[in-house]
Amino acid sequence: MLSFIDLRAGGGARVPPFADPVTGLPSTWIFEDRLQHAMDRADRLEQGVAVMLIRLDRASRVLREHGEAMVHQLLQQVSRRLASTLRVEDSIAYLGRYRWGVLVEHPVAPESLQTAALRCLEAMDAPLSVDSPPLLMSLSIGIVFYPDDGGSPASLLAGAEQAQRHAGPNGYAFLDRALKRQLADRSAFREELQLALMEPGRHFGLVYQPQWSLEEARCTGVECLVRWRHPRRGWLLPGEFLPEVRDMGQMVRLNRWVLQQVVSQRQLCAAKGCALARLELSVNVDVSLLSQALFDGRTLDRFLREMKEDLAGIVLEFDGEVLAGLDESHDLMLRRLARAGVRLVADNLCGDVLALPKLAQLPISGGKVGRELVASLGAPQSDAVLAALVAALGALNIEMTAVGVEDLAQQEVVDRYGVTKAQGYFIAEPMAVEVLADWLEAHSSG
Repeated sequence: MLSFIDLRAGGGARVPPFADPVTGLPSTWIFEDRLQHAMDRADRLEQGVAVMLIRLDRASRVLREHGEAMVHQLLQQVSRRLASTLRVEDSIAYLGRYRWGVLVEHPVAPESLQTAALRCLEAMDAPLSVDSPPLLMSLSIGIVFYPDDGGSPASLLAGAEQAQRHAGPNGYAFLDRALKRQLADRSAFREELQLALMEPGRHFGLVYQPQWSLEEARCTGVECLVRWRHPRRGWLLPGEFLPEVRDMGQMVRLNRWVLQQVVSQRQLCAAKGCALARLELSVNVDVSLLSQALFDGRTLDRFLREMKEDLAGIVLEFDGEVLAGLDESHDLMLRRLARAGVRLVADNLCGDVLALPKLAQLPISGGKVGRELVASLGAPQSDAVLAALVAALGALNIEMTAVGVEDLAQQEVVDRYGVTKAQGYFIAEPMAVEVLADWLEAHSSG
């Protein structure tokens, strides 16, 4: 580190202290310098920065009752606990007045900061050993985000101090106090979801959305979509709970349940002679199902074979962008599924040319144009992307389905550019299997 020192006559050189003499941690000057550099990086990379201000509760009382030497012991032990609790990449400094500053650059999300704050609070559960009976101490933590809560190191630290005062002993608080309520709501939501996943048959249901052949003017398949019956909010759409299921690492459990229901429903329909048994049944599944090392040792192809069902007519849809990044072990699983009779589809394609070489190497026979691209059709640029996508996938013998077709104009555009199938509310909304049977009978003649 290079410092420029003013040695003009009459003044002694004053160098900012680089480390706190009691804790050995970087000083306030170093912390503010690092914070400024982190803010500059965040501006360049369009990212965020967070600061946690941690205060040792009741330290002033210990000073009055036991003296400065004991306080120094406490500060040293707390510093060691905090440093060992935080990640290596987080910067911690001692800011004086029984306070520590923690700089967090990535990831910067309320959930990750909440987790870090709780770990720091838990680090004080064990008594602190000093030259007297052990002391139980606690922390209070204030959290702020750049640029939302301040535009300079000084304003961020002031905001963090304000939040820390709201936190109270052995607590944490965000400057934006609504964040803590949101996190509490999310925690309750996750607990409810975890309970539902333990008994999916009681809490989840399936609906079916027809896929319409534009060439044959008839329904050739349906996509099976999962819904969650929330105890207070009613039926929730996949986008409202699947991200949490994925974050909880429970997509395998839920996807397996959906596949079991789909196969059972097809067997039931076949026994009754329903039209649904003759259609392709598509299920959008997470790529985690392709792993060779699942928790119970049952790979996806083995799981499907155990249901003792002809897999012809079962279609598995995987996100196209995720497919493009698969490794060889996943590729092998896809080939095994294709040999077993499962048809494989790349979902949510929006014209990413980087995915095409990978798709050409996989046993993919279908592709679905993403909703965002379909929604923007009518604009020359979007139409050109669709035309190029259809041409490229046609060269790979990949049949195209447009998802999210909501009106006649969109259907006419996708039909004009050679997309062979359409799915969306203009064709039919997702419906229960009983309603689907009536819909199929009403549309059986095209």
